[in-house]
Amino acid sequence: MEILELFFSFFKIGFLAFGGGWSIVGVIGHDVVKNGWLTSKDFSQIVSVSQLTPGPVAVNVATYVGFRVYGIWGSIVSTVGILMPPLIVIMAVQFVSKFVDLDEERFNAALRTVSVTLISVTLYTLLRSCHGDWITLTLAAVSFLFFVKTKVDPVYIIIASALLGALMYVL
Repeated sequence: MEILELFFSFFKIGFLAFGGGWSIVGVIGHDVVKNGWLTSKDFSQIVSVSQLTPGPVAVNVATYVGFRVYGIWGSIVSTVGILMPPLIVIMAVQFVSKFVDLDEERFNAALRTVSVTLISVTLYTLLRSCHGDWITLTLAAVSFLFFVKTKVDPVYIIIASALLGALMYVL
């Protein structure tokens, strides 16, 4: 029955998936740690690995968390759980829009507000999991500034940050 808890946890989280994967990574982390499936440090490591793999980060995180908790069946259940709600919402909006004239501008403004809030929760969750790890915090801040102030492709910033972080921890 515990694997059903995993499904329903990710199913519930999937309804918050507005604004992209980063908007719900913090919510996933909160739920995973609260349920005792992983520690916050393990979760932050999963997020790091999920950034380096192709695909949406939230789906990658869900799949990897499911795998770590219940193996291959856990990864399938958590991935299906997180993907079903957005599909349901899209179909419901399509259905409702046939009968009701939606104000798209107001609807999109509401979604942007929710997205910014959820991304802020994600940032807070990930920063909290660093537990005073100044190397990681400094590397994250420098990478962010480099991303904002230069036109370097983010892929190169991620690769350079990964290599530099690995080098700093080896030394």
